[in-house]
Parts: sequence; C-alpha cells; structure tokens
Amino acid sequence: MSHHYSGCCRLLLVTGLCLVASTASAQQTRYTEGRHYIYDQFVPPGVAGQMSVMAGKVRPFHPQQLKVVLPCDGTVTFFAGSPNRPLETAAPAQAAVMVGPMYRIRLSNLADFPQHEFFPSIELIDELHPPPGQAERFPIEVEFLREELEWAANGRMVTKVVYLEQPDRVPVQNLQGTPRVTNVAQGENAVGHADLLGRPIAIVRLGGRQPDLRSPDPQFWGPMAPVTLVQVAPPTAVQPTRFDAPPRQDRRQVTTFPGASADQPSLR
Repeated sequence: MSHHYSGCCRLLLVTGLCLVASTASAQQTRYTEGRHYIYDQFVPPGVAGQMSVMAGKVRPFHPQQLKVVLPCDGTVTFFAGSPNRPLETAAPAQAAVMVGPMYRIRLSNLADFPQHEFFPSIELIDELHPPPGQAERFPIEVEFLREELEWAANGRMVTKVVYLEQPDRVPVQNLQGTPRVTNVAQGENAVGHADLLGRPIAIVRLGGRQPDLRSPDPQFWGPMAPVTLVQVAPPTAVQPTRFDAPPRQDRRQVTTFPGASADQPSLR
C-alpha cells in the first residue's frame, strides 16, 4: 500500500522552540543565510547521526540520556534489539541511548488519542556534557505536542530538529520554559536555523505510518541500537529551615522627646 503524507518540519528547542516547514528538495535547503550545510532535515533517517560519529563530534558508544514527554497520559515503548523486545514505561519516559543510530519508539495508550498509536523516530546527532555523575539529571528532552499528534493522526509528517539554545543568540523575551513554535518557509533548512540559534542535537520524525509486525521492515525499524530504561528518582523535597520566633518586644510605652509635639511621638 502506498502512503501519501503532506510534510512539515519543526525545530524544537531543548527548552521549547520549534520551527515548521513544508517539504522541499535537499538542494534547496542546504543554504541558510549564506551558510552551506552538508545535510538538512530531509536526509534519510540515521544519516545525520552517522555523519556526526564519523566526523568525531560525539563519543562513539557513549550513552546519552533521552527523555520523551507527551501532552497527556500514555505509554512510551523503546525496542531493545528487536521489535519483539519492547521496553514499556509510562510517560514521561527516560532512557539511555546511543548518539548516531536512529531509534524507533511507540507512543500508545494515549488518553487523548485512544484510537491511535504512533511510531516516531529519534536520531541524536550530538550529545550533552553534564557534570560527572549527574547525567540522569540532564537528558535531551523531546516533547511531542498535542497538535503534532493531531497532524500525524491525519496523515501528516512532522520533522523536528532539537537544539541546545545559546542564550546570547535568542531575545530575552523568548527565554521561557514553555514550548515555542516558529514556521519555517518552504525550501528552508531547519537544521541550519537550529545552528544559527544554538547547537542541533537531535532529529525527530513523527508520522502516521504503522509497521507490519508480521514482517518487520529493517528500514523502518533501523539498526535497533542498545537502549536501557532509566528510572529517575524524584528530587528530595528540601525542608524549610525552622527558626524560633524572636522574643516579643513590649512597645506599650511611648515617650516624646523634648521639643516634639504630643501628636508626633517617637519610639524608644
């Protein structure tokens, strides 16, 4: 069966920003503000990540924390080496994955989309550098918005380029914790736009295609690279410091200084 999707592309900031663009040829999208990029959002899944590994931009076989966030209650499933080896967990879900390979995940049991399952792909093209021993506290966060799931449910294809923001390149009024979405005109390179604002670290593709579990397509599932679910302990609540109440001061007597009028008392 052939599938036809109307395409769009979103650029997702680690803390929230997205860009949206219609599909266009790769030759049209390689230039952004006079700069040439070796790839854009339309290269086949896995190509950009492998380029990063071969270029030495990332540490090969080094695990990177990844967090998947949904707009409603639901289940996130990673696949450990085979479509027949699912690793399910409730959203938000966090896992340790490799930088470079394309990962296929499943979004199911969605409270707001009970009749749908989605199989987006996530491809890390760069990594974060958290303080030693604190990697689980600083995952790359991929958030799927409600409108994106609606588009995918209606046969549209959404591509996100996630990037790490550099505050000196973004207006102060944009430094918010909520997702921000900006449209990218047809023929523009979302990877290039991400690079102008920060450091691109992931490409995410979301559509309505359903896999045939009886005959798995290797191209759809990708290399099935290693993945490990991570259970992050909630932060310990900090108890406020208790201070004893200061001794009560008796202010019942008011004395007037010499030269002060009776209606202008001074406290001693």
